[in-house]
Amino acid sequence: MRLIRLLTALAGLGVVVVAQPCVACSNATLKGNYGFVLNGVNNTPVLTATVGQIAADGSGGLTGSETVSNDGVITSNVSISGSYALNKNCTGTATITPAGGAASNYSLVVVGTQFEMVETDAGYTESGYAQAQGSANCSNAGIKGTFGFRGGGWNVSSSLIPTADAGQVKTDGSGNLSGTQQGSFGGEVYSTSISGTYAVNGNCTGTITYLVEGSTTHANFVVVDGGKSAFSIQTDAGAIVTTFTQK
Repeated sequence: MRLIRLLTALAGLGVVVVAQPCVACSNATLKGNYGFVLNGVNNTPVLTATVGQIAADGSGGLTGSETVSNDGVITSNVSISGSYALNKNCTGTATITPAGGAASNYSLVVVGTQFEMVETDAGYTESGYAQAQGSANCSNAGIKGTFGFRGGGWNVSSSLIPTADAGQVKTDGSGNLSGTQQGSFGGEVYSTSISGTYAVNGNCTGTITYLVEGSTTHANFVVVDGGKSAFSIQTDAGAIVTTFTQK
């Protein structure tokens, strides 16, 4: 009864609780490509968002790339490297260093095919998660179908404006997309059609360009969950916006 009450209370606070299998973990538990997303505040302090892809070698080594928005200043496709160490209880730590930048440290919890992340450097308040890429067809043709999406964040092009959206998009397998989007930009609610193009790279990263509310929007993305889902980050100056898409 106490457990039920606790879970109910956490749900009321917006906390997501994911069931963790009873398995023993080791560094070998993490192996293969993962897409990841992080959101929070860095030590400047400014709002920050990151989407990227990271490969775990099963022995404690990490490599990959990331796109970062720090207060709307975009840095795309930066190479990253690092290391990780997992305990038997599926908790652990990781260190990730972008090319030319400083190392960031994280606490990890492995849950099935994903792992939760929180930065542990003083002055930073940032968290997120990574999901396994799985067996995906990394091509325009492989990412075909109807997807739902939700996202949001901030826009700092003029002043600090909160933004949120959700909708549905269809991809035709040839690099074209269309759909509908509903959202709120600083409390101004809108509903509109969207259209554009997408390009998937052989490593399951890619780019999107689409028209919404008369403006052209650009994003980088990484495919996860066997091609059923993706994380994306807007790459237009002033945007600190990430989106989750699912088939």
